[in-house]
Amino acid sequence: MEKVNVIMEKKMILKAQNITKSFPGVKALSDVTLELYSGEVMALVGENGAGKSTLIKILAGAQPPDSGTIEIEGNTVNLKNPTEAKKVGISVVYQELTFVSELTVAENLYINQYGLSSQKSISWKKIYQMAREALDAVGLSIDLDKKIKDCSVAEKQQIEIARAVYEKAKVLILDEPTSALNEQEINTLLDLVKKLKTLGVSTVFISHKMNEVFAISDKVVVLRDGQVITTKDIVDTNPQELVTSMAGREVGDMYPTKTNTPGDIKMSVKRLANEYIKDVSFDLRKGEILGVYGLMGSGHIELGLSLFGCVKKTTGSIQMDGKEITLKSPRECLSHGMSFLPSDRKTEGLVLIQSVQENIMTPYYETDHHSKIIKSNYEKKIAEKWIKDLAIKTPSKDTKAESLSGGNQQKVVLAKWLVTHPQIVIMNEPTRGIDVGAKAEIYKILNSLTEEGKSIIMITSEMPELMAMSDHVIVMHEGTVTGTFSKEEITQDNIMSAAIGGLNL
Repeated sequence: MEKVNVIMEKKMILKAQNITKSFPGVKALSDVTLELYSGEVMALVGENGAGKSTLIKILAGAQPPDSGTIEIEGNTVNLKNPTEAKKVGISVVYQELTFVSELTVAENLYINQYGLSSQKSISWKKIYQMAREALDAVGLSIDLDKKIKDCSVAEKQQIEIARAVYEKAKVLILDEPTSALNEQEINTLLDLVKKLKTLGVSTVFISHKMNEVFAISDKVVVLRDGQVITTKDIVDTNPQELVTSMAGREVGDMYPTKTNTPGDIKMSVKRLANEYIKDVSFDLRKGEILGVYGLMGSGHIELGLSLFGCVKKTTGSIQMDGKEITLKSPRECLSHGMSFLPSDRKTEGLVLIQSVQENIMTPYYETDHHSKIIKSNYEKKIAEKWIKDLAIKTPSKDTKAESLSGGNQQKVVLAKWLVTHPQIVIMNEPTRGIDVGAKAEIYKILNSLTEEGKSIIMITSEMPELMAMSDHVIVMHEGTVTGTFSKEEITQDNIMSAAIGGLNL
């Protein structure tokens, strides 16, 4: 009997065709077309400002296109709002997660069902049954009585994905889902995305991290300047090719070669302790990058806050240039030549409705460098200097910070602290949520700062960044330092061993 090869035709779930969207002075999307099939993971990549966010909003019904069509399973749909998008099976998990913090996990999972039936009373049995089914469907085990405000970012993401799957999502859009997760949590999330494939859920995965893109994607779409530059099966491309397509140029080596050698001890921290950290000691040298790593809840984030005087009742001793100092408040830290870049640039680093110049100059007013009288022309020159020095892409110094791309927003945050002439720069997740081209630019800036003799404390959850940029690393677990590694000792095995509470190997 002749052998017959049967090829299963893939079922198209989503087709966006010739999507165009313009804003005053900017064409955000131009004739964007993409196709997504059942159980497929499509990576959507591009530099900040490429048009990814606008496309997501259009697919989610949050923003109408100027022209173009969207089809779900062959039927053209007109998505006037997010509710209509959900009805046809499109759900989005944004970076800023949408929950009612005071409600429990069960209540948040059920929240979209309130008011859909004619029942006048709430059936708690039904709520808990539905919530358990939602979690079971994607293989999650989370306490249903736990309040959302007490859940980790990773748990919240998993809950939102479970809710979307239970509500019959055909297309799940994940917007930078790993930007606030540690390595262990990232692996858990990627495993969950793989499980969704077996359930027939199609995923649009937006990420700047090439290792994640290649770990789970079936194909990749590259956006640049609002246009689709290329669409390829993931097996037919490589990270360098994608980076070049995203940037429209050769980015070169991501991590620049460091030429200077760290000098004498600039800061010595002994037995620092408060409600978040305990018995933390380390030395920071002139012209070095000290990497700080830890898993969620290890105290590594709070270490940066403690060093910048944001945590009260901190004990221990700190010496700078051999002299004892106190760091009781951020203003006092500024006076000692310290600066601090928070991890969330949008809520902690910038006032988005203010101009680039206003943001850059904010810490300057808290230092002794300025006079009591504001000299607008002088301060205009300061802002313009940093815009030029850091290559901040902005129409003008008067442009509102909210309109800049993520990478350029991060440069504005860096500029506002460099304007204070710091000797020590504490950076919490310096490249979170920015594209590969912007990352390379930030790394070059960090290198140039160390060559000027400035010392950097770089708190990061990105292992490649930690290993490539650090001169030495301390690793934290349960509020204390469990590993200190020189440049030669910085390996992933050593770092992860210390991060889970192992010995300094």
